[in-house]
Amino acid sequence: MDTIFFIASKLVWMLVRPETLLVLAVAAGLAALVLRRLRLAAALLLSSCLAFLAVGALPLSYLALSSLERVWPADPPVGEVAGIILLGGSEDAAAARKWRRPAVTEAGDRYLATIALARRFPEARVLFTGGSGRLFGAEIPEARIAREILVSAGVDPARLILEGQSRNTAENARFAKALVANQGQGSWLLVTSAFHMPRAVETFCAAGWQDLVPWPTDYRTASLRDGIGWDLARNLDLLNVAVREWIGILAYRVTGRAVTARCTRGG
Repeated sequence: MDTIFFIASKLVWMLVRPETLLVLAVAAGLAALVLRRLRLAAALLLSSCLAFLAVGALPLSYLALSSLERVWPADPPVGEVAGIILLGGSEDAAAARKWRRPAVTEAGDRYLATIALARRFPEARVLFTGGSGRLFGAEIPEARIAREILVSAGVDPARLILEGQSRNTAENARFAKALVANQGQGSWLLVTSAFHMPRAVETFCAAGWQDLVPWPTDYRTASLRDGIGWDLARNLDLLNVAVREWIGILAYRVTGRAVTARCTRGG
């Protein structure tokens, strides 16, 4: 069932991502033009142009993404810490394979936050969870890249717990929980991108984790004013991220992979 969900989620996302829908609308408009369905062609092409202009010039993507990034506060207060959970997804496995060195994506802030927390709480265990989210083809395991980065930054290998089989957030939560049956005394800091944190928290709660402290990082938005102006590539990328997360939250709740009841410290 997990494999079916994984494959279905990848295929559905290929079809419903905003950039795909915009391209399909333009293609449909051109097809209608060839078939001399002029009114339909005009409606499709005009609406497509307006959509491109709106996404490229207005802060629509900022609004959609910042609503996720604001759910959990940055730098929350923490007490005793038993462990730090770093969610995979910021590793660039293709670049790591080509250049034979660890590589990260735009979400590399997750590592900066984890390394800083590991130094701040030297007795805490550091758990990395992440395998490969690719639908086709194998890459260097994310866990191997994570180990190289963390150890090179001075994290004692004896503190590391590496989970390298998970393919999505639901499996991150379940497989990591299986490795930490006894959470020990203190809270566990959950490190992931701020926009991903709402879904991650609900998923970890559904998997049975307790006493979590969300530690969001990798913020993608600034002030609303910064989102005004022509930047189609950047805004479309942010819109893709936001739409994917909102769809993910809904799909996880419907399938029972996420729960709205909180298992976090203080809530």
